[in-house]
Amino acid sequence: MGHLPDISFVSFGKPKAVWKPILEIYEKRLAKATTFKHVILREKGDGPVDVQANATKLLEPYSGPGVFVLVFDERGKSLNSPAFAKVLQAARPKKVTAVIGTSYGLADDFLTRADRLVNLGAMTLPHEIARATALEQIYRAETILAGHPYHHS
Repeated sequence: MGHLPDISFVSFGKPKAVWKPILEIYEKRLAKATTFKHVILREKGDGPVDVQANATKLLEPYSGPGVFVLVFDERGKSLNSPAFAKVLQAARPKKVTAVIGTSYGLADDFLTRADRLVNLGAMTLPHEIARATALEQIYRAETILAGHPYHHS
């Protein structure tokens, strides 16, 4: 899996125009901090099971051996930012793929194989807000690990 960047952030569905500048802020900052790529996959299928099965297939290239798969999912553990940074640190030297699921979530078999499920909070978030929040937390984690003053503890 040497062709993958250090961190791949994988999400589904093209972001609406209003969200692009927000996502780009953190994408650009992350690209300066580490090798990073935001991969946007197409959500397709007829109904939840079909969409989830297709997502699992599309995620295969980003979740093979040597890759630490982290999924932002409501069933995951809630972590503060420094604890999340430690999760990313412990994943190294593996490549990290951080995933935000489809509008129907991800298939149970994919979630069981994931190395870590992380909850972004107890409330249900719209996809675009979850995507922006996850991306910002990945950036925040990188700044914590680098000793950068972005995160005020």
